[in-house]
Amino acid sequence: MEPDLTLGVVAHHGGLLVRRPELSVGVVQAMSRPSGLTLDVIARRPLDRRDAKQRQRDIRSVRDEPVRVAPRLLLPDFDEGRELRLGWIEAGHAHWAYGDTASWSGDDHTGSDGPGWRHTCLLPPMFEQLSLVLAWPEIGFDETVVTVELPDRDTVERAATSIWQAPVDALPVTEPLTDRHATHLDPVPIEAGTVVAAPRVLHRSDHAAIVLSRVTAVGPALSLELTGVVTGPLADTLARRAPRGGPSMAVAEENDAFWLRSAGGSHLGGKQHFVTVDEFTAHRPDGDVLDLVVAWSAAGLSAARARVSCGRSR
Repeated sequence: MEPDLTLGVVAHHGGLLVRRPELSVGVVQAMSRPSGLTLDVIARRPLDRRDAKQRQRDIRSVRDEPVRVAPRLLLPDFDEGRELRLGWIEAGHAHWAYGDTASWSGDDHTGSDGPGWRHTCLLPPMFEQLSLVLAWPEIGFDETVVTVELPDRDTVERAATSIWQAPVDALPVTEPLTDRHATHLDPVPIEAGTVVAAPRVLHRSDHAAIVLSRVTAVGPALSLELTGVVTGPLADTLARRAPRGGPSMAVAEENDAFWLRSAGGSHLGGKQHFVTVDEFTAHRPDGDVLDLVVAWSAAGLSAARARVSCGRSR
């Protein structure tokens, strides 16, 4: 199935929905399109400071103690989930988004964040309001319903522009820039941040496009999501080379281009389309205007500049 390559409307600007001792859940981004609502969330357990030996000793010492399991009120008696479940309430009934994309990151007792689960769900088209249901009974997390305000149908349909017809923010690189490696920044808890820019096309040709699909401010840092799309015969070549060969991004400062290192991403492709998504972390600029350089030599896109306002997206 081909991906939806429509620029959507930011339906939620991110931030924590739930914070409890056993679990916190936050929205990375929610994008509303006529085809559906894409919801990207991260659930995070508390950081466990015990090392492996301490954990094993504690497991043996409490093996016979009962574990609190939260009651199933909206979840069926048996279901397909093993971690956080997400769903929505419609006409008084709960519908669960099984089959979503999920990724897991482990923890270390010397680290700063607990283990996290990232879920990306495609829900049906929804407008004005969403009753989001969260459940994880196995760890004692009680089912929770959160009301999320959404854009109306007219707003979503007006913004439903294909990335191949949307305006392009690219500017020519008129002055030579010295290539440098940006200082490495640790990943930030993006689910606790705020989305501060709407998605936009930064660079494009007839068969390739670079889209800035998310900009999230987390304290003094920015988390940026860059999506690259190729159609036609070249798509198959890039798909076979994945995960290498996605777009590159740098922050321009005076006469220097500080190239960012990808903090991870994903890709999907076939014979006629290839889509790659990468995440980067950069310092938030003092003036809230980020001067970017993007390029994708493997897709035939030479370097171009784009200035992005990092004020809150409207």
